[in-house]
Amino acid sequence: MSDPTPRKNQAPGTTSDGPASRLAELSQKAQEAQRTVAASVAEDRQKLSAAVADAKDKAEQGAQRLQASGQRAKANVAGTWNQVQTSWQAHVDSVRERLDERKAERDVKRLQNAADDAEEYATDAIDFAIAAVQEAEYASLDAVLARAEADEAADAAK
Repeated sequence: MSDPTPRKNQAPGTTSDGPASRLAELSQKAQEAQRTVAASVAEDRQKLSAAVADAKDKAEQGAQRLQASGQRAKANVAGTWNQVQTSWQAHVDSVRERLDERKAERDVKRLQNAADDAEEYATDAIDFAIAAVQEAEYASLDAVLARAEADEAADAAK
């Protein structure tokens, strides 16, 4: 278990499980997702449907954790992140609803269009995740810099 006491040059409210380890976790999750998608190509339809349902459950759990995290951060951060989060969730809900409606249709052309839409949505979600990683990197580096500046100012005031 890690020591919950922040160290010098460490962002306030973080422990040794701070931004660097969270970025490592994000990388691991991205690699797991990549392996799952690559393996799904060889799966039969029933297994693929189960994998899709499992991935949807995991995404919803992640969204719930993200929402809980956003609520905790709301007291400390401007409402911009909450707006992005709410907008993203509304987008996800809308796309999922449309995809669910299209999956019910058995017309080949409609199924092909639904597949095209699903692939486009997956690409958009990946692009969003990449942007989120880049924002997380910036925020983490900014936090480290802010802590270093605060430490320097404290040392200079002594």
